[in-house]
Amino acid sequence: MAAESQIWSICLDSRGDDDMEYFVNIIGAGGIASWVLHGLVRPARRFAQATGSRLTIRVYDSDQVDEDNVHHQNFRPSDVGKSKVDALCGELAEFQGEEVTLVACEWDVRSESDIEEAGLTVVAVDSPDARDLVTKSKKSGKWAICTCAGDSFMFLTEESSKQAVSMVTENAQKGASCQLPGAISEGKIEAGNMAVAAVAQTWVLRSLRGMSGEEGAKVPVSRAESTVLGTLGIMTDTEEGGFQ
Repeated sequence: MAAESQIWSICLDSRGDDDMEYFVNIIGAGGIASWVLHGLVRPARRFAQATGSRLTIRVYDSDQVDEDNVHHQNFRPSDVGKSKVDALCGELAEFQGEEVTLVACEWDVRSESDIEEAGLTVVAVDSPDARDLVTKSKKSGKWAICTCAGDSFMFLTEESSKQAVSMVTENAQKGASCQLPGAISEGKIEAGNMAVAAVAQTWVLRSLRGMSGEEGAKVPVSRAESTVLGTLGIMTDTEEGGFQ
């Protein structure tokens, strides 16, 4: 059984001179990924219509929606108890059709057999192991990693420094929430998760434009930011081997 948890992958497949198909795997369906999917489906559908292409988005996650999720993730109170991937794909069902297909994958990504081959992968899951797998797998294509804690976030890509990537693949805390301890119970919810989701959505859409042949479609740079303090650093290698 192929596993799809909290990553996004996109693969390009030629169907003819004017008929292209792209595949996107989203690993994760929680605090970051639920916002990415909602932000992606609408403009991606229009992209597919405008370019005469087709887009398949696979969303991987084994979790169910609980009451705390409703406060900061893109779920409704009526979604509590449902599979996260089913709830997300169900709410966006009206956007599915000839141009866009959503596939709900109710499992986590623990091995390479858990994901389909793709051209783009966005990891939005609190699992260092899943992040590490994606960075090393040939099935991932281009990849991006999203992490956040409260008002701050990191957005990493293949252009990121090895030191930055190791921070989220080797030394990261497992099972960490995108909200700080006590934030939900005390009503002090921050939006770092929504901010990095917007960056990831832009990365996917601009990558698709580049894959379709558009010249000069720049993608977001790897960086650390805060919704309060602004840019904290550019997470690419400097001549000294550190961060900019």
